[in-house]
Amino acid sequence: MKKSKGTERNRLFVRLAWGIAIILMLILVQGFTHVLPLKKLGGYVKEPKKVSLTYQTFSDGSYQDYLAERAKQKGGFKEFFVRAYNQMMHDCFGIISNQNLIKGENDEFFLRMYLDEAMGKTLIKNYTTIDSAKLVAQENVAKTLVLIDTLKNHGIAFLPVFAPTKTATYPEWLPQEYRDSISDFSLEEYYVQLFKENGINHIDFYSYFKSLKKEFPYPLYTKLGTHWAESTIPFVADSIMRKIEEITGFDLPTVECADINLTTHYSGQDKELENLMNLLFPLKKKEKLPNPKTALTDTVGKDKPNILVIADSYFVQLRRSAFIDAFANWDYWKYNKEIISSNPKYNNRKVSYLPEAYQVVDSADIILAVFTAPYLYEYLCGFCETVSDFYGEEGAVGYEKKIQAIIDQIKNDPEWMEKIKKQAKERGITMDENLRDNAIYVLKKQREQ
Repeated sequence: MKKSKGTERNRLFVRLAWGIAIILMLILVQGFTHVLPLKKLGGYVKEPKKVSLTYQTFSDGSYQDYLAERAKQKGGFKEFFVRAYNQMMHDCFGIISNQNLIKGENDEFFLRMYLDEAMGKTLIKNYTTIDSAKLVAQENVAKTLVLIDTLKNHGIAFLPVFAPTKTATYPEWLPQEYRDSISDFSLEEYYVQLFKENGINHIDFYSYFKSLKKEFPYPLYTKLGTHWAESTIPFVADSIMRKIEEITGFDLPTVECADINLTTHYSGQDKELENLMNLLFPLKKKEKLPNPKTALTDTVGKDKPNILVIADSYFVQLRRSAFIDAFANWDYWKYNKEIISSNPKYNNRKVSYLPEAYQVVDSADIILAVFTAPYLYEYLCGFCETVSDFYGEEGAVGYEKKIQAIIDQIKNDPEWMEKIKKQAKERGITMDENLRDNAIYVLKKQREQ
């Protein structure tokens, strides 16, 4: 007996419905459990601010908005679907889904943050005019002179390093429309000029990289990187060591390239912009470039001072090199906020949450500051003010006493404490951390009055 077409069609619909249901169930289960370990997407994703379910939040729709945003970020197999979409857009239409990435000449990639700075957009956003930017720079240099004198009085040397950017080093690689928009005024060049005029010891890799690019045997930046290439790290590391020797009198070892290690398998920061593209498959046609292995030589009888580094992400590669092994104790305060340290007691903590931060500064023999142009707008990430708090009229002990007094004041105010608890939950930090943050904020406002 032949089956009717209607019966076959119904069975097909049932199978299709079951298939869709199973797929949706798998997506739902993966979203809640993430039982399949998928590679995380590159880049920064801001967590949605948590909204508790109340009559008010349900009525005004804010709770539903929170659930929808959380579902978008935590959805099952999100990583696969995003990468598949990005791969299709890239391969079929030549479109890069990440709007922070710009593709230039010869398949060179750039990060928009550095382009905005080079074109003067960041300056206008922060200072409106070049004259205003110059005045702020002059004030910051005056603060730097005070910082240097303060540290010198406590036996600590200070060495600022102007790190180059890819846009400043290779403007010829930019798309034509961006090349035509590069600003004639460079804030980093102006800071270098002021440092020279005021006799401040520093290293100007910003200018040196531009002159070095024709002589260096390999690119100073990879096509897929935005930090100085791994191939430059032995040179950069040893140059900093020699300058530290010059200004401190310490006798330090030499950083050398132990193995040039030519490879097409780039390390993290040599392919970081490819990671931000979030594709299913790696880009092809990678040229062989060095991923050198560094080592210290001439180490016998050398000094091993303590070093504190205040820097942006341009110090990451140096930290992973043999450079760091030349020091007895080292601390890296990333953006003067996050702590990476040779001391397990301090590692992975926040500078503002560390009452012993003064001890780290005071025990350093040399403080190294490494920053690129975009971070000159947050000058030294507030390190001048940090040192002023530690060595000012109140001193570190007095500063901590004032912080503790405000914390006690907050604890004695039930209404204030309730706000602190709620805020800590919303920010995803401990109550003690939020207490200290609020106390520092109150003290800062008191000083401004």
